Amino acid sequence: MVMDINLDNKYERLLEIFEEISKIPRNSCNEKEIALYVCDFAEKLGFEHTMDSYYNVIVKRPADEGMEDKKKLMFQSHLDMVCEKTEDSNHNFDTDPIEIIKSDNVYSAKDTTLGADDGVGVSISLLLMESKDVKLPFTYFVFTTQEEIGMDGAKNIDLNDIDVDYLINLDSEEENSVIVGCAGGVTLWFEKENHLFDINDLVYQIEISGLKGGHSGVDIGKGRRNAIYLSAKILSSLSSVHLISFDGGTKTNVIPSNSTVVFSTKTENIKDVINTVVENTNFCPEDRDAKINVKKLDGQFQGLSELDSKEIISLLLELQQNVISMADTVETSGNVALIKLNNGLVKLCESMRSNVSEQLVYYRDMNINLADSLGFVIKADEEYPGWDYNPKSKLIDMYTAAYQTVHGGEKPIVSSIHAGLECGLLKDKLPDIDAISIGPNVKDAHTPDERLYLNSCKDLISTIIEFLSKID
Repeated sequence: MVMDINLDNKYERLLEIFEEISKIPRNSCNEKEIALYVCDFAEKLGFEHTMDSYYNVIVKRPADEGMEDKKKLMFQSHLDMVCEKTEDSNHNFDTDPIEIIKSDNVYSAKDTTLGADDGVGVSISLLLMESKDVKLPFTYFVFTTQEEIGMDGAKNIDLNDIDVDYLINLDSEEENSVIVGCAGGVTLWFEKENHLFDINDLVYQIEISGLKGGHSGVDIGKGRRNAIYLSAKILSSLSSVHLISFDGGTKTNVIPSNSTVVFSTKTENIKDVINTVVENTNFCPEDRDAKINVKKLDGQFQGLSELDSKEIISLLLELQQNVISMADTVETSGNVALIKLNNGLVKLCESMRSNVSEQLVYYRDMNINLADSLGFVIKADEEYPGWDYNPKSKLIDMYTAAYQTVHGGEKPIVSSIHAGLECGLLKDKLPDIDAISIGPNVKDAHTPDERLYLNSCKDLISTIIEFLSKID
């Protein structure tokens, strides 16, 4: 271990930077202010930097004395965050700072996502950028945008003039892990215009709330229920359903925790039907706070025909989704993330991921064919490549050795992740680059329960500094 660096000071400074950027709203597509902050940060240090039309920022830090002949590095993180909040929160993500709560060893946020994904990665990059006592080779600090909604920043960033050997992505969420591969993915949109008819049967509203939700990649195998799917399951158990409106989900990469559907039915004992569905649904402990409320609505309504309603419900239930295939871990998955039915127009979104590219294509096409057979118009976007493990990686070996030095010989877990990382896109642009992804412990990202474990930040900084002292 390098002994002339005060790691406690580094740790405290990291938290200062994280708290500073938490004051800056940075929802996806609203990254201008945080990008300008990074540019100003680099400007004050005297480092060359650029910002493009997507607000991607690239900062160049020249090699320190004695490091000129070492391999060139890139530290990469993304500037945007997922903006989720509790049902009763009045937080405005366009204007309000994140209100950080510190409890013992943990940072969380008051009624919102914390933004540790990937604010802590941004903070680590800024810490390293300014650290005069940490010797670096020639290093690029790359900050991308719109990662949480399709990785458009990474897709469009210009790296033609970049000459770099090692990429360290700072967007992982387990300090004892070295991520060496990730899933590819695609987002499917299904849309259909339906005719409206006057409703003569009794009209009801079913509202599902309080499910845990979470990241549709890393949390998809944890058994958390999907509010949209659960609503469809209830609807499929009723007779003569005419859908009037349906609203569920908030983001393409979040397991929906809430859903509200308005419909008519000839079934009278709706609460008994709901109880039966609930009894036959395996709820994980994290969904223990789920609520299902049903009420009768008065007034005049127009809704869909029974056939059109049945086709929408069937699509919601028959799409290949949740955990589709498993190996040692989840290989392929789908998440019905959003639905919006209003005035006859239904729009439905499913995000799909796979660590096996052939499976992604196979199940994507299966879902497209199903939706097409039901008359839906289909669009595929937010597509991104996977990242394959390189068994000959020197970077993995060097970082693993540094981790063992810091952790008394303990080895990190080297694995691929069932989530999208920008490494796949960046490696497409820089095919010869050697890459890993690392990060401190972050739990329940993409939910208001998101937590950052601070001791893991200190350990991660120690490992990075140890790695830098041994870089080839």
